[in-house]
Amino acid sequence: MKRSQTEASSISAFIFLMALFIVIYVLLIPPADREELLGGNTTKNGGGEGVLDKRILLEQEPGRLKITDDDSIIHDIASINLYQKDEPKINDLANSLYLEKSLLSETKRNLMFNVDDLENIEKASLIFVALVGKGSLKINLNGIDIYNSYSEGLTDIILPKDLMQESNVLKFSVSPPLVFGKNNYALSSLKIRESYELTNTRETRAFELSGQETGNAELRYSIYCNKNENGRLRIFMNEEEIENQIISCSSVERKIDIDSEDMVSGENELMFEIDRGDYLFKNIELESETNPLGYLSYKFSVTESEYSDILDEDSEAVLSLDFNDREDKRATISINGNEFTLDTENTNYERDISRLLEEGTNFLRIYPESEFNIDLLKITLEQ
Repeated sequence: MKRSQTEASSISAFIFLMALFIVIYVLLIPPADREELLGGNTTKNGGGEGVLDKRILLEQEPGRLKITDDDSIIHDIASINLYQKDEPKINDLANSLYLEKSLLSETKRNLMFNVDDLENIEKASLIFVALVGKGSLKINLNGIDIYNSYSEGLTDIILPKDLMQESNVLKFSVSPPLVFGKNNYALSSLKIRESYELTNTRETRAFELSGQETGNAELRYSIYCNKNENGRLRIFMNEEEIENQIISCSSVERKIDIDSEDMVSGENELMFEIDRGDYLFKNIELESETNPLGYLSYKFSVTESEYSDILDEDSEAVLSLDFNDREDKRATISINGNEFTLDTENTNYERDISRLLEEGTNFLRIYPESEFNIDLLKITLEQ
């Protein structure tokens, strides 16, 4: 008897744990999978009188709409300065320095200098003029001998990069004479010359193409050469190369035709890249063709069965627009030639357009009367 009760208790515990596991699993899976698992969608009105069946007829992200009476829109793009160059920096150490060495006396000198950008320094040199020289001039950088030689006139000594620190000490001395007398040096115009390689060989600019624009465009720009080294210029639109040429430093405006497949509605990325030189790209603008009268245009299809559902009032077609601000948004919307007005400051807009649709191909056009952004445009059939 006791054994039967134990077995029954174990089975009940197992069933409880299994049920708990199933409930947790159902709660954790994605909503769409959960609805399919439970045998249907969420009811339309919460009363169990039917399911909410949405079919998408059109879904787009138009982006920025602008008012224009022209057949094109011009996007002004900020100037780009690209370069790969050495920039020298001169530090004055001393106007003059006198050194001598004899059997009985010695005159040494220490000079200090700082390096502000140790990580990016390419080269550093000690430059001076030896006015008088006898014996060997000895120079020590941060405790390590780097020079021991006779010097005369203008002298340029490379300072090893691996010995340099943010704060540096140069020690100057001369070699001792062989027997009697003295060795000496008189130095003038002592300087440290630092060289930094400045590199900015590519830059990108982002611009937004509205749904009004067809995508066919012309890119225009001018080149100013700060330093001409016959560099190569490559231009990319959305990571696709649209130009590859050796730079010519003439003041003529450059033009590049861009096809619609190279750009997308919404954000696009334009990149300029060079391999050498120092150039300024100015007056950059992209002129994009628009639909006639600057309207936004889409087409979509309604099947025979979908149209039948609309006529029988089993489904209604809903146009919904999502915006990104509460500014005034005004436009004329045309569906198959039937016009109505959009005038709202809300962040979303909905309208039943069932009676405006036709079986087969349908056309939607939006004529903006103020500048605004449409994040998402949808036409859905809802039962």
